[in-house]
Order: sequence, then structure tokens, then C-alpha cells
Amino acid sequence: MKRLLLLLLVLLPLNAGGQDYYAEAETLYYGGKYADAVRVSLEGLALQPDEAQAVEFYSILGASYARLGAFDKAAGYMVRCYEYDKSHGEAAGLTSSLISLAGVYVYAGKAELAADYALEAIANEEKIGRPAKLAMACGKACDVYHALQQDSIALEYANRAVSIAHKELGARDEAIRRSQRAYALEGLGRYGQAFADLRFAEQEFRENGPEQSLSIVCFQLAQEYGRRGNKSLERQYLKEAARLTRAQEDLPLLQKVLSRLAESLREDSPAEAYGYLEEASALQDSLVRSKSRSELELYHVEYETDRREEVIRAQNEDLRRSRSTRSVLLAAVLLLVTGAVVTAYFALRARRGAKALESSNAQKDYLLKVISHDIHSPAVARLKGLQMLRKHFGKMSPQEQLELFQNMEHQATAEVELMDNVLRWARYQNGKKPEELVRFNLGELASEVISQYRQVAELKGIGLVLDVDGEQIIRSGRSSLMLVLRNLLSNAIKFSHRSGEVRISISSDASTARICVIDQGIGIPADALESIFLVEGAFRRPGTEGELSNGLGLALSRTLIQALGGSLRAESEEGKGSRFTIELPVNND
Repeated sequence: MKRLLLLLLVLLPLNAGGQDYYAEAETLYYGGKYADAVRVSLEGLALQPDEAQAVEFYSILGASYARLGAFDKAAGYMVRCYEYDKSHGEAAGLTSSLISLAGVYVYAGKAELAADYALEAIANEEKIGRPAKLAMACGKACDVYHALQQDSIALEYANRAVSIAHKELGARDEAIRRSQRAYALEGLGRYGQAFADLRFAEQEFRENGPEQSLSIVCFQLAQEYGRRGNKSLERQYLKEAARLTRAQEDLPLLQKVLSRLAESLREDSPAEAYGYLEEASALQDSLVRSKSRSELELYHVEYETDRREEVIRAQNEDLRRSRSTRSVLLAAVLLLVTGAVVTAYFALRARRGAKALESSNAQKDYLLKVISHDIHSPAVARLKGLQMLRKHFGKMSPQEQLELFQNMEHQATAEVELMDNVLRWARYQNGKKPEELVRFNLGELASEVISQYRQVAELKGIGLVLDVDGEQIIRSGRSSLMLVLRNLLSNAIKFSHRSGEVRISISSDASTARICVIDQGIGIPADALESIFLVEGAFRRPGTEGELSNGLGLALSRTLIQALGGSLRAESEEGKGSRFTIELPVNND
């Protein structure tokens, strides 16, 4: 009976007051795992902590939802933080709640709801007397009224923020406030003053950082120079903004910078403009996919949390009713344990079936995403390139025409490779039998693959070398192995630096043939080596010159090699290159 009671305690949910949940949620938030932070915070709230602990979860939920783009939900939780601070006289924390709430409404496109909160933040700080917070509140009021297109009012609050920073805070805070003020000045057509503010901010951020603020100011200055007709400086600042935002991985800003850069170069350098336009288009697709993943993660988190809350409520209600007498408690314990075992058994069976169905659906969904994004994006970019070529044909030099044709040829090659991979993957997922095994020469097969990619390699100045130890004859699936070698060689070229070398080495013993594809490129992080062979969740990044990668080729390659009775493994050191090794049975009986 003691063991039975102990099992009951393990099965029942533990209410630790929410503190451990909050610490975990906070760690997840600062680690950039916003959907997980939402999940843990909701679980903590389900344990019904006291009001002071609950408001801590509200703050994490508000910040996490804002990061995920769910601004209405973020605002709902931030309102709860504001109401708590206001009702409990937490004046020191009230300003932060008000500023966060105003900022979320601006991002959500509801600036008309933000003005009162920004003004209340200013009034609260005037009572407390903290210059830094007061300047921040005035800066937020400037943002709000600029969003409302009331730039004369925005400028009044911006001037006040700049004055406070100049007198009491220092050059860095003044630079931040002056870069904010530039928006209001531009809205009023006072471009000279806006330009002076931006140059001041640029000098300060170059000397003392942060680089994130410098990238935004460079983008603002580029627009100012474009307005003045100075194309050279406009492009200079746009390229610097692109460099900084790439380093910070600020993809939304980078997409805007690249689009503006392509527009600036359209007339004078169509080929270069096409390259930036192509990168901006790929980024836009990436942002759409990221937003869709975030929305899907939130849906699952909220669904699972609601389901768990229902289970907890049902368990707590059953427990409350069973406490009337000892006999009822023991009966409830026996019933609960028996039900748990039976439920676990049937749940396990259901999960296995659901997991198989979910895996099949996920693979189909992934193929649809590949077709809709990774094939559609280069096709759109190539169409725009053809339109640009038609429009500017007479103005382009032969070299520019050649570069444009080469870019479009690369896109077409990538699409053909991708379609081969998608069709072969679909064939194997639908249960098709492996191809018939035939005898062939491995060296001749590798030489044929190299000839297909020699021109692509030459465009990057990459040498292709084939080492064959004698005549290597095996009995295997020739077309499958050719597709695998094409994927590996294409990746090796894609992730190699200019003037590098890619080597294919072939050897064998009595029972096993080995094919190695070796490059001297950028390599793969150690913690990502296994994920590169996954269909979804694979480690993906662009090539050394921005070539796109859909993550399907390596997953398909391992599947094909395993179907032939072999293995495919990867060895790599980041920054020094990668080595992919295929081992196949010789099967020469």
C-alpha cells in the first residue's frame, strides 16, 4: 500500500508555487526560445500561483508573444502587468510596463491606443525623477506620435528627450534620442536638421556602439543621401548597413536594405542589382517561413497547455471528492493507478499510430513547402532578371550580360537538381521498390558526374580532382548512386571558397567500395553534423556566394544509400572543410 501511495504522489501534478517554472521560462526567453517560454509560463500559471508570482509570468508571456509577432496577445498580458503595478503602487516598475505596452501597440499598427500609455509613463517618471527613464518615455512618445503622423507633437517630445540626454546622461543616450528625432524631422520636411542628428548619431555609434543602432542609422543616412540625389553615398551607406545587419542576423531590416540597394542600382548596374534583388527575395521567403513556423509552434503550445489544464482540473476535482473518507481515498488511489496504466497503454498505441501519420503528413507538407518556396523563389528571381535584361539590353555591357546569364543558369541548374531530389524522394516515400542492381565502373560514373559540374566549378575557380585506385567494378543501383554523387559534389562546390579544390576518391577491398567527396570549404558545426541528414529541422545555410540550399539532398542521399545496403556519413571541421564517405557492398557474385 505504501508503494501505491508513492506512485499516486508521482502521478499527481506538483504545485511548487511557480518559481521554478518562472526561472525556466526566463532562461528560455533569453535563449531565444520564445514559443517554449510561452509553454512553460502557461504551465506555471495553470498551477495558480499567487498574484505577485503570476505577474512575473505575465511579463514573460508579453515579451515572448511580442517577439513571435502576436502583438494582440502580447498587449493583453502587458496590460495585466500594468494593472498590477498601478494597483499595488509599484511606481518604479510602472514606467517599464507603460513603455512596453505603448511599443507593442505601435508595432501592432494600433498607435492610437498607445498615446495615453506613453504620456502616463512620462507623468510617472516626472514624479520619480529618473532622467534615463524619463528620456526613454519621451522617446517612446515621439515614436507613437510619428506613427500617428502627428510629427509636430512627436518633435516636441523628441526635443525634450534629447535635452535630458544632453544635460544629464551622456553622448550615447543623446545619439539614441537624436536618431529617434530624425524621423519626426523628416516627417516635417526638415531634412537638414534630420541629417545633422543622424551624422551625430553615426559618429557616436561608430566610436562606442552598439552596431545594431549604427546599422539603423546607416540605413537612415542612405535614404537622406538618396533624397539629395547623391547616389554614390547612398549606395555606400546601404552596403554598410547590409554588412552590419548580416552580422547581427537582423533579417527584416536586411531585407529592406537589400531591396533599397537593388532599386538604387537598377539603372546603372542591372547585373549587380539582380544579385541583391535575388538575395532580398530569398530573405522574404525565409521570413514568411519563419513566421509560419512561429504561428504553428504557438498553436501547438496553446493547444497542449489547454489540454493539460483540463487534465489537471479533472485530477484535482477527483482528488477533492475522494478526500471525504479513508476508504474512498484508497478506492480512488486504486482506480487512478489502474486507469493510468490502462490509459498509458492505449495512449502509447495511439501515439505510435499518430506519430506515423504525423511523420507522413509532415514529409508531404515539407515537399509542398520546398516546391512553393525553394522552387518558386529562384523562378521569380530569374523572371525578374529576364525582364531586367529585356528592359536594359542596349545599356548593358557584354560582361554584365554574361554575369546575368550565369546567375540565371545557376538558378535553373539548382531547380533541376531540386526537382530530381523531390521526385526521387516522393518515389521512395510511396513505397516504390529500389531500382534493379547492375554492374558498372565507379570511376566512369564519377567522371561523368564531374563533367556535369565542371563548368559550375570553373565559374568559382574550383578545381575538381578524381582519384581512382585501380578499376572499381561493383554491382549496385547506378542511377541512385549518380544522384547521390551529384548532390554531394554540388554541395561541395556550393560551400567551397573561390580557388579551392574538391576531390573524389574511390577505393575498395574484397567486400566494400568506398567513395569520398572531400572539400576545403566552410565546414559544418559539430553539433549540426547529424541534423544535416534530416528532412525537417535540417541545418541549412547559403553557400559561400549566396547559393540557396533546401536541405532535402542529403536526407534523400542517405535514404538511397541505405536502400542499396550501404552507409553515408559526414566528417567536418568548421572553417576547414568536410568529408562525406559512401560505403557500399561490392556485390560482384
